[in-house]
Amino acid sequence: MTFRPLAPRVRTALPALVLAVACQTLSCQSSSQPQSAPPPAYPAYYPPGANGQYPPGQYPQQQYPQGQYPQQPYPQQPYPQPPPYPQPQQPNPSYPPPQAPPAAPPPVTLPSVPLPSVANDPINDANLGWLRQQAQSILNELVAALPDASRARVQGIPLVVDDTPGDVNAFAACSDGHSLMAITDGLLQITAGLAQASASDEVFGGTKTDEYIHFIATHLEQGKPIPRPAGFLSAAVQTDGRKVQRQHVWFEEEVAFILGHELGHHYLGHLPCTGQPGWFGGANLLRSLSQNVAVFNQPNELAADTVGTTNVLDTGARRSVHWTEQGALLTMRFFQGLEGAGLNLLVAFQRSHPSPRFRIPTIQSDAAVWRSTGRGIPVLPIG
Repeated sequence: MTFRPLAPRVRTALPALVLAVACQTLSCQSSSQPQSAPPPAYPAYYPPGANGQYPPGQYPQQQYPQGQYPQQPYPQQPYPQPPPYPQPQQPNPSYPPPQAPPAAPPPVTLPSVPLPSVANDPINDANLGWLRQQAQSILNELVAALPDASRARVQGIPLVVDDTPGDVNAFAACSDGHSLMAITDGLLQITAGLAQASASDEVFGGTKTDEYIHFIATHLEQGKPIPRPAGFLSAAVQTDGRKVQRQHVWFEEEVAFILGHELGHHYLGHLPCTGQPGWFGGANLLRSLSQNVAVFNQPNELAADTVGTTNVLDTGARRSVHWTEQGALLTMRFFQGLEGAGLNLLVAFQRSHPSPRFRIPTIQSDAAVWRSTGRGIPVLPIG
């Protein structure tokens, strides 16, 4: 029997015939026809009921197809561990300082009976010779109260006063490799004015402190003497013994914080001349140095605020009338008032120190820690 090969047309049609029979048996659909989606198992949206709540039981749980989402195992090899984070040795300026409970200083007890009036008081008179001498005396007390290691770094450091009219500043500096402290007559005069106004508010009530800050903010001019408001306090208030007594404490606390802060820059090693005190004089030298003081470094500034506050409180604890942080906060209140005056008034002190809004919480927290533990927040020197 002889087999004849299929004609070419039959050979071509045979696979299609077989496929059609198979699909008919298996209920296949032609791939050329679009597949319609199966009807949903649940409505896409259920309207809420009359009370705004959806009917219970009408939230179908969608089940993912089994076996279609392969779980990729995570690699078993250990991941590299980062090096341990170094503990900061100074307050971190990126975050607010630790907010300790605001332990308020002890309330001031004023004499129950008036004290004799004081006709001639150096703070009332803004006596520059006395203000300078008192600042040096306060600096000596601050140095004496420091721990031994810090005191050894700044023992004998000089305080130089700059008499440039209208200049309001204080800073730590180096000259020829020697360390010094500097404060201007202008800042001493403003400190005396703030002390008078605050003591008046404390004894007699009123808003003299705010009035004085506003007066300075609107009348201070570079290169001109510090303005003094005429008739600011009545003669009876100006010479009142209780007010005079309190303004001396305010003045001491203000100057102690200003100098304690600058002193901290030296014994914390923020300047290259730390430990090399020397004696200097002359306003020309100070003017030259003040123009070359670096723009403030915020970590160092906040560290100096921390140790300065501790230094003030440690020193004040040795006195019959203890110092508190209120003088520091009064100083910050003054410079904050200059910022808010809207007059673009920026004195030298503000160019070399952070804004009071950063410094006030630091001072308050440091004082609260000191008051609750008997010691300040430790800050390690840089070098």
